[in-house]
Amino acid sequence: MIRLVRAEFLKLRTTQVWFWMLLATIAVGALLAVAQIAPHEGIRSPEEVPDLFAGFAASPGYVILFTLGALGVTTEFRYQTITPTVLQTPSRWAIVTAKMITYAIVGVVYAIVALLAEAVVGVPWLNAKGVDVRWGDGDVQHAIIGTFAVLALFGIVGLGIGALLRNQIVAIVVGIVFLVLIENILLAIPVVKKAWPYTPNGGTQAILFTHGSDEANGVHLLSTTGGVVVLLLWAFIPAVLGAAFSMNRDIT
Repeated sequence: MIRLVRAEFLKLRTTQVWFWMLLATIAVGALLAVAQIAPHEGIRSPEEVPDLFAGFAASPGYVILFTLGALGVTTEFRYQTITPTVLQTPSRWAIVTAKMITYAIVGVVYAIVALLAEAVVGVPWLNAKGVDVRWGDGDVQHAIIGTFAVLALFGIVGLGIGALLRNQIVAIVVGIVFLVLIENILLAIPVVKKAWPYTPNGGTQAILFTHGSDEANGVHLLSTTGGVVVLLLWAFIPAVLGAAFSMNRDIT
């Protein structure tokens, strides 16, 4: 398994996607810090500081990791590099497991980069405004740990959708439309909005929630543990189905 994980990292390093996504992570993390502090209604007290560190994972961050995970599988089918991969490692389960481990680690690395970008821009600014950043505060630590969990799991979510659909364009477009558009529409429809906490976005908000109202449009968030379970299901069920059915079809 270690050999397979190393091979996955080698495949990732030989493309430029990870680099541009990393630059996007730095830029978005910095811009989100500005967006949360600059407005008059922005962060103005220590109790609101966790929002600074949860901001990246709460919205654009998981889309970046989803896309990376999806590309980790679909690129192999698009360029037929899946053929030598399967010839060397016939077990689809081993291939998918190695990819899951790889992109979970990638999610952790991107979380570190995003948090650093937010901290570099946000912490000195908040200190200049007289707002203390209390690193020992439980809510701040919760937001930081939650960011690691969300981004690691969304790498696997993208991987699972990619393994299930195999087509690169379809997997990315369907995934992003669902995450960005359909979930928000679901939350706005009274008849079905109670299902929103069990969507990826609902699970994400539950994991990152630290203070204020635990409702979104009148729908209660799950507990932190419940949010983790929801994202685990969204991460592993498509990956298992992809390994069991989609990736077991002919690879050419």
